[in-house]
Amino acid sequence: MRAYPIKTKYIKRGENFIPIVVEAIKNSGISLEDGDFVVLSEKMVSTAEGNFVDENNFKPGILAYFCYYWSKYLWGHILGKLLKVKEDKIKNLRNMPKEETLKHKQTIIETVGLRYALKPYAEGGVDLTNVPGTYACPLPKNPKKWAEELYKEIKKELGVDVVVMVADTDATYKVLNFYVTALPYAIDGIISGIGVFGFILGRLADVLKIGGFVGCTPLAIAGNEKYYKKYSIYELVRIAFICDRVHKTIKNINEVLEKYNSYIITEEILEKLEHTPVVVVKMKEEYLPAEQGKDKSNNSN
Repeated sequence: MRAYPIKTKYIKRGENFIPIVVEAIKNSGISLEDGDFVVLSEKMVSTAEGNFVDENNFKPGILAYFCYYWSKYLWGHILGKLLKVKEDKIKNLRNMPKEETLKHKQTIIETVGLRYALKPYAEGGVDLTNVPGTYACPLPKNPKKWAEELYKEIKKELGVDVVVMVADTDATYKVLNFYVTALPYAIDGIISGIGVFGFILGRLADVLKIGGFVGCTPLAIAGNEKYYKKYSIYELVRIAFICDRVHKTIKNINEVLEKYNSYIITEEILEKLEHTPVVVVKMKEEYLPAEQGKDKSNNSN
């Protein structure tokens, strides 16, 4: 397989991305074939739904304080080490700012639930990057509907029978013969909705050598079943992971703020940045290292 990031404009809150994505694929020079995957960033779908919450509107309660100290001290000094969380993550947990974290934890508690707020970071799929101001972006409310609509429009406009997937960057883990995630939901075949317990199970599986990280999490999938049903959960999760690797997103918020002489990310700034919330995966193409190819792909398989 081979993955191609597709550049689009910044999708604003409430803006229908369907015609924008179809036009972007047309202008990309990539010729879609039956069975190819079109993978969407969950954030673009949530933004199109207008699914933002302002963290400044949440007043931290006692559970938010508990989750803050739980994450900073228990995860930052004990559980993180025991479950082999990456050192940079542990360092960030130990240095997390109190005021912002309390608001964020309260947001998680009220929007997705306590079992997600107990996860030390990346809680419940609520995203803080590539969103303006003090907003946070929960998972899409109806990713299946959007995937089906894009599938129908691509088939109508481009005459091809593709698979459309909405995927989140959060991890899917293998535990023995099962697949689990810490997200509120995922495609059939992945155990979801268990919050921090999904994360703990995944980390334990890695420590005990009975599984571990597999890839990113598909949230919804649409299209002709004869194409995507032939792929295992493992293969679908790996496709989501490959797409996550080729997305272009904000790598360093501080650098962006300094460049635009601003204290917060605004929609005006986001409109000036490069966005590739769509990835086309050509299932029949063989991966070639970038230096051997003449195309614009920079993925791995």
